[in-house]
Amino acid sequence: MTLRPALDSFVGWASRQLLALFFRRIEVVGAEKIPPRGPFLVVANHVNGLIDPMFVFGPLGIPARMLGKSTVWRIPVIAQLAALAGAIPVYRRIDRGTDTTRNVATFERCHEELARCGRIALFPEGISHDEPRLQPLRTGAARIAIEAERKFGPLGVVIVPVGLVFQRRERFRSRALVVVGDPIDPSTDVRSAEDDEPAAVRALTERIFHALERVTLNYPSWEEARLVGLGAEIYDREHGPKERRRTLVEEFAIRRAVAQALGRLRVVHPEDVEVAVAAVRDYEELLRDTGVRDEQVVAVYPRGVVVSFTLRTTWRLFLAAPVAAVGTVLNVVPYLLALLISNFFEDEPNQIATYKLFPSLALYPATWLGWGWAVGARWGAGLGAALALAAPFAGWVALRWHERRRRLWGEARAFLTLRARRDVAAELRERRRRVEEAIARLLPLAAQPPSRSVASRRA
Repeated sequence: MTLRPALDSFVGWASRQLLALFFRRIEVVGAEKIPPRGPFLVVANHVNGLIDPMFVFGPLGIPARMLGKSTVWRIPVIAQLAALAGAIPVYRRIDRGTDTTRNVATFERCHEELARCGRIALFPEGISHDEPRLQPLRTGAARIAIEAERKFGPLGVVIVPVGLVFQRRERFRSRALVVVGDPIDPSTDVRSAEDDEPAAVRALTERIFHALERVTLNYPSWEEARLVGLGAEIYDREHGPKERRRTLVEEFAIRRAVAQALGRLRVVHPEDVEVAVAAVRDYEELLRDTGVRDEQVVAVYPRGVVVSFTLRTTWRLFLAAPVAAVGTVLNVVPYLLALLISNFFEDEPNQIATYKLFPSLALYPATWLGWGWAVGARWGAGLGAALALAAPFAGWVALRWHERRRRLWGEARAFLTLRARRDVAAELRERRRRVEEAIARLLPLAAQPPSRSVASRRA
């Protein structure tokens, strides 16, 4: 038991390091809402496999006992990592060969943990999924909170909703956002449980669902998610701050507002919405066909800025090229193997990041040791050890080198495309103008309060 705080500290540190490597940028908003003391449950949406728990341990820094499906304990390495994190298995009916009666002991462990002023974390959707919106919740979180209070209370248990939002969840070096919502006080439901516990559990589960809705992005379809994102990006680029790029927190607020307004406008002004959606869809198709981003369509490329950026980036690439070349050679095999493994899960986007990251925990160190052994056997143990120790650093230099190279190539390709193909550039700007006009027509309508008839139809 005395090792537990040290293990929790290590798990939090390791989670932060791994996430910082996989994601180019992670933003956290609302962390001040996490209770500094006392027992609480963390509930989060679940869209990125085994990556999701790491955000609780790492960026949020919560030493929680994570609930996970019992089948995880059947997977070598992953089972050991779950034990290291002090995770608690949940025995689901959908998992073949599991004994669901063992959940009695699981719930008892959760109650006892909360009674010790501990923290429990779980994903109440019950599965990691590929849907564009929050899925129906299981009642486990509500049951744990109510039963712990009734058994050991008053404990003052609260429930903290956490939203995980990903720019491209499966893509290496993309961005991620963690949104912490207002804690839920279940005391009213605990009192209601004295008369009707099943009804109280359902009521609390519904409150948890609505709290998670407020900290996540929810769309009817993935197409609408893309269209809302592009439409919000275009509007923000025209009316937002010019001197800097929006943070993910700001993008989240804009996209959430647009999605909510669009849902209401589909009821009262369906024709205007369809015009806007069609305009965004046409523009998106041409962007995809040309490989150009919206920000590049409207970018101004002064000759001096273009020359300065090109020379500066090229010079940096030139200076780092020798180390980057060594880092690429030393790390290309584990990179390709992890990519090959993740390709088997192309039909499950919520698992791709998991199978890119976790096999890498073994593949990269094994490769570094292999290089060290091979070089040491040929040229001496000292040189072999030095190479094994230098491989991670060289790999990091190679990673940043390739990121700069891709950025330079992307900007150069867009610059040349928009100048060499004037007709395509003109068509892109025309389609973009149609999107701006369609959104401008919707804005006054979105600002109007819903009528009683509309409210009743939505209900």
